Amino acid sequence: MYIEKLQINSFGKLSDLTLELAPGINIIEGANESGKSTIAAFIKFMFYGIPAKERASLVSWSTGGAAGTLTLDTGSHRYRIERALACTGGDKPSWRESVQLVDLANNMPCHKGESPGELFFGVDADMFSATAFISQLGGTDTGGTKVAEGIENLLFSADETVNTQRALSRLDAARVLLLHKNEKGGRLYELENECAALESKLSGALETSRDILAKEAQLADLRRSETAAREKSERLTKKLEQFEARTIVKLYERMHSLENKVEALRGQLESSGAPDSEDLRRLQSAAERIDSLRSQLDELEARCASSEAVQPDAELDEYSARGGREGISDEIGGCRSTAKVQTVVAVVLLVLSLGIISVGLLPLIIGLDPMLWVLIGGGLLMAISVTLFVMSSRSRRRAEELEGEFDIESLEARLERRRGAEESARLTELARADTENRLAEALREAARECSLDEAADEETIRARLDELSEKHRAAGGVKAEYEKYSALLDGMREQLGGYDESELRERIDDSIDISDIDAENLTAIRREAGFASKSAASLNQHAAELEKRLAALYPTAENPTKLSDRLNALKAERDELSKKHAAYKLAYDKLTEASTNLRESVAPRLASDAAKLMSGVTDGKYSELGVGGTLELSCVTESGTRDIGYLSAGTQDAAYLSLRLALCGIVYRKCTPMMVCDESFSRLDDERLTRLLRMLCSMDQTLVLTSNSRDAGLMRTVGQFNSIKLL
Repeated sequence: MYIEKLQINSFGKLSDLTLELAPGINIIEGANESGKSTIAAFIKFMFYGIPAKERASLVSWSTGGAAGTLTLDTGSHRYRIERALACTGGDKPSWRESVQLVDLANNMPCHKGESPGELFFGVDADMFSATAFISQLGGTDTGGTKVAEGIENLLFSADETVNTQRALSRLDAARVLLLHKNEKGGRLYELENECAALESKLSGALETSRDILAKEAQLADLRRSETAAREKSERLTKKLEQFEARTIVKLYERMHSLENKVEALRGQLESSGAPDSEDLRRLQSAAERIDSLRSQLDELEARCASSEAVQPDAELDEYSARGGREGISDEIGGCRSTAKVQTVVAVVLLVLSLGIISVGLLPLIIGLDPMLWVLIGGGLLMAISVTLFVMSSRSRRRAEELEGEFDIESLEARLERRRGAEESARLTELARADTENRLAEALREAARECSLDEAADEETIRARLDELSEKHRAAGGVKAEYEKYSALLDGMREQLGGYDESELRERIDDSIDISDIDAENLTAIRREAGFASKSAASLNQHAAELEKRLAALYPTAENPTKLSDRLNALKAERDELSKKHAAYKLAYDKLTEASTNLRESVAPRLASDAAKLMSGVTDGKYSELGVGGTLELSCVTESGTRDIGYLSAGTQDAAYLSLRLALCGIVYRKCTPMMVCDESFSRLDDERLTRLLRMLCSMDQTLVLTSNSRDAGLMRTVGQFNSIKLL
């Protein structure tokens, strides 16, 4: 089996890279960080995918995903493996991986859902990495215990996934789960305790069940007695209710009869035309009001007729016309004020005229002609001054005449008396008119009360009032009887106010016999019904208390039948598990014995095969190797057996490379896979590497990824190989 071609679309730092490979040894040279380890990881990716913890470091640096193909020749078929890994973005990225295996004979997909590595090699990714996949600086890592267990599983069952040690652990866990080794735990121990506890519970449950049955019988008796008492109470209560309903219905019938009588008396009163007491009181009140107003009107008319007429007085009329006290005083004051003003102006003009005349005569003193126009002006002013003095004297005389003409105090007294007489006459007339209006209104109101025309005269109204009073007296006997029966009717209505007649009539059930109830035994029957009701309530209370005690017992009580069934089931389970525990113990012992024998038989073979390979690589210097249970190595040296860690680094690499080749011969039964060596020979010297390369030539395919041109140079001395150089 070998790889024909690798097509890397995107993986790590590589993209769009195609490698054509050949059977035998393929040496891929490249400088550090040229992508050699990435190519090795890509081969593992194509067969097994990428573990979740390694995805971030192996996906494409540019696309964030991984994709490519691998063409494989198995000798009988050619296949193409197509695998892709994509990441969806977001705060929590998710990965989606797809793989498809195509049969190149017909270009059809095949083996859907299977891992190509497990399909072709028969091992998982961890076993492949620990044997045929020798990564950079990892030549001494063989997987330890896990690989040892895988080898055991493959040899024991031909299936690496069937883990013998895991089976032993599960058998031991199952055995311990049933019964601990100290016999103080496990399901069997628990079953024994549960059986003992159930037997104790069953005894208690039987006792509780007997107690519950007794109390349930007592409760049934109480409920029967309560039912009988309640039925009796209900029967008597129904009879009493019927008696009460029929009695009240009879009262309603009496009330209706009384209503008819009252209605008949009311009809007599209404047909008699007699007013009722309230109407009569209103009529009497109206008559009294008319009498009172008529008396007041007569008195006011008499006063108006007896009042003296106001006599005419010319002097008072003139005095009033001239404004009275204020008008005369104002007129006298005006005259005196005018006289005073005229006197002042006359004096001023007199002085001024004298001055002017003096100025006009001044030229005579100095022998010149006098100034005539000035003298004329002075004379005019003096004439005006004299005129004003005369007018002032007249104004004072007029004031004195006015004071002597009117005796103001006497005139004021006479004027006040006349005003009082006029006001009294006016008020009396107003009162008379108002009283007359009120009398007319009272007569109209009385006419309305008497059912007369509002224009009826006082005499007609008085006659109607007397007629109605007489009718009221005549209807007094009927009214007294009406009022008596009305009072009785009101009492009955008040008494029956809390009942509904129609509802009572609906309640009447003629099928209920109440002939045994009368006024004499009514109280006794009520007492008997009350006693039955109280007895039912008391019995119900006792029953409720008993139910509470039963309710408290029910949660604690368990069904003896269920407990017995559960106990029998637990005993059956205990017996069955005891047999299963014995079987687990026997299987564990036999499988342990078989596993021990298998390990003891495989270890010598693995040590022998690895020693032969080690001898060939070291040219016979180290021909004996020891392989421990977890694949730890020891080597026989000239000074004795030593752990491989005590030898040189190159010898350690040679030993572990020999062990890996020996493991491949044991582990891979379907076919030998290609060996992938990533910088695995750097610590080997030229001679040992040459011998190792000769051994690798016998493999179907070996990929040597190296940055050292020595590997290719030594290979040329060994044989043919395919050389690839990475840029």
